[in-house]
Amino acid sequence: MKILVNFVFISFIFFSITGCGNFIKIDKETYEKKVGIGPAGGYLFYDKGSYSDGWRYLECAPTDQSTEIQWYNGSYTTTGATATAVGTGKANTATIVASQGSGSYAAKLCDDLVLGGYDDWFLPSKDELNLMYTKLKVLGVGGFAFDFHWSSSEFNDISAWFQDFDDGFQVSNNKSSDLRVRAVRAF
Repeated sequence: MKILVNFVFISFIFFSITGCGNFIKIDKETYEKKVGIGPAGGYLFYDKGSYSDGWRYLECAPTDQSTEIQWYNGSYTTTGATATAVGTGKANTATIVASQGSGSYAAKLCDDLVLGGYDDWFLPSKDELNLMYTKLKVLGVGGFAFDFHWSSSEFNDISAWFQDFDDGFQVSNNKSSDLRVRAVRAF
């Protein structure tokens, strides 16, 4: 009788552990299908459904590139990077860098980034940043701080759009403010 009880007990533990392992594996697979890990090791947050203009997916870096950096390079100018739609962050970033030149500022930080073997990172547009909030941060994915993140979308000569990753609120802010930056790439 004692041997039978031990066998049943050991069998129960074995099947419980095996069952837990399978449950975790299924849960992880479901998670990865829902969110996805990109080729650079970041988080996929957008699939436009088909390849066009050289890309289909948007991937954000796995961590912030800065916790305090200005949007501009020290002079208030209108860069012309006013696009807000999904798919415009890359062009905005190129426009900002062409206008602002060298230095230490949000768009340049993303433009210079080499991460996960890729060097095609950019500062997300206002709508791309909002997708990062709704598709990642709200789900508890990506380790986003409850703080403000810059977008590449310019509001006017002295301000640009940012996103509050605490409540999702978007507003323009002075380009000289030190905010967080999370780079994005399209592929």
